[in-house]
Amino acid sequence: MTTKSTDIQNEELWQFPVAAYPLKVMGEARFPLAQIVADIIRRHVPDFDPATIEMQPSSKGTYVSVRATFPVERKEQINGLYADLAAEPAVKMAL
Repeated sequence: MTTKSTDIQNEELWQFPVAAYPLKVMGEARFPLAQIVADIIRRHVPDFDPATIEMQPSSKGTYVSVRATFPVERKEQINGLYADLAAEPAVKMAL
């Protein structure tokens, strides 16, 4: 099995399930980033509530950060989530 750059590293440090996984995504403000991130999260966590997303614009308003916290049951959800975020042109960085 090939490991992708978006896959979990140091699996031995993870304990699943994770009750409140924190995610922060940054991108350009010209995109509907909150909606894009919510759609990606819901692909992997179907019961995610997009109303819990928090947004913060950059000081000049060029970029926006989106923060979300949600439960994760298994590593495949994390790996798929980060792979989808990496493939999304609106996303500049995901932490």
